[in-house]
Amino acid sequence: MNFTEDFSANAIQVFEPDPGAIYTIDIAAELGHVSRRTILLYCRQGLISPFVDPERGGYYFNDEAIRLLRRIDYLHNVCGINLVGTKLILDLTNKVKRLEVEARFPRRRSAWPARSASVDALVG
Repeated sequence: MNFTEDFSANAIQVFEPDPGAIYTIDIAAELGHVSRRTILLYCRQGLISPFVDPERGGYYFNDEAIRLLRRIDYLHNVCGINLVGTKLILDLTNKVKRLEVEARFPRRRSAWPARSASVDALVG
């Protein structure tokens, strides 16, 4: 097997689920190409958070969670990054995304200017 064949076998496959769909842990394991045990380990490590149905119990996952499962599995098994490193990468990626959103849509400043120390001295 050459490099191209090996690389394409390990590449992340495109996953386009129904955005409103919720999957059981068994289906999530199948779609994420991981075992149930691996999903539970990722949950315990704080890498992924399931939806828990209070009436039925159990773990349920949405489309974003399935994508995250695949990303975690890729970082861990293909790139060789341990779970602590994977969590760090995911946390930093989320922070970067939040900062990008804030940079695109900065918070509006108050219409009233901040009071200066000299105004406080005059008033107070």
